[in-house]
Amino acid sequence: MIPKNPLFQKCLTYLESLPNIQVTIQAEPYVSSNVLADGQLIIENAHKSVNYVCEIKTGITLDSFEQVAEYFTNLRQRLKPGQRALLVTRNLSGLVVEQLLKKNIEFIDIGGNIYLNSPEIYVFVRNEVSKQDINKSLVLTAAALQVMYALLQQPEILSLHNDYDEKIADISGVTPKTVKNTIKKLEELNYIRHKREGYEIVDYVKLLERWELGYAEELRAKLLLGTFSPIGKRNFWDVADGIRQDKNLYGYLIGGELAASIMTEYLHPISVTLHVKKNINERQILVDLKLKPDAEGSVVLLQCFGQDNKLNNNFGRWENNLAHPLLIHAELVWSGNSRLRETAQRIYDQYIIKIAQKNAHF
Repeated sequence: MIPKNPLFQKCLTYLESLPNIQVTIQAEPYVSSNVLADGQLIIENAHKSVNYVCEIKTGITLDSFEQVAEYFTNLRQRLKPGQRALLVTRNLSGLVVEQLLKKNIEFIDIGGNIYLNSPEIYVFVRNEVSKQDINKSLVLTAAALQVMYALLQQPEILSLHNDYDEKIADISGVTPKTVKNTIKKLEELNYIRHKREGYEIVDYVKLLERWELGYAEELRAKLLLGTFSPIGKRNFWDVADGIRQDKNLYGYLIGGELAASIMTEYLHPISVTLHVKKNINERQILVDLKLKPDAEGSVVLLQCFGQDNKLNNNFGRWENNLAHPLLIHAELVWSGNSRLRETAQRIYDQYIIKIAQKNAHF
């Protein structure tokens, strides 16, 4: 059985490359009377085997570590006898790896860092080469991440022999010099490469994963205007109705859960992200929607960046007031909410994969 989730696939490739180790996928997702997780696998060597229940968590930082640790403590308590919990994640920083080891949380990431610590099988691999690349890549600025968004949204731009830097600068809202510096850095990190004319993305999924990590750690915080909740006894659906009525008045882009529910017709949303275009008074939006500041609120306002009309969805069957699938997917992944993972995968399968396929044609 081949994993559906691309992050899951990459991590298991590292596991299977270990000597005398075999991996068998049992379920994806895994469902029991007490647990809903992303997958179940059996890891075995010549003599013994271990039954792991896998949970995907992304964007793990020192700030979010305690929440992750508490989650795995609770997960362990709900597992059946003989089962163990395994964290599957993106690139981990050295500091986060140390914290996971202290808490004895078993993990594997796409950089090749692996920690399995059961009575049957013990494995600890720290990928030093990967670690060096990760540390370099983590210094990407918010401006560089805006450039990466432009590349992911329109990968064909890189195939232009001339003026690609001007076009990318227009979309991302940074200077052509920043574009050139970012392109150079991405080439050093093997995210893009030279070809006969222009450049091409080496691995679209790899670049997407790196951008979403940067979105969670750097770019989103820069764009955040605030988090809000309805005033009085109004609920989320009262606000959602107002959002859809006022979309043309204020020109914001609807993202997050609400947009995902519209595009997949699958999710029952309880929150929304509004991408507010430049030169729009967000205070008037708050007044009209009757919202108040609330750190735990269901309405998030983010500032648009670059060329506003390059952030909207460009799949013809939807109104252009919906945010681009890349932004919707990034918000769902950022939440870390298991309730949203299947919807995030649907957004990827239905929309983002089509953009990735365009990259393969250039």
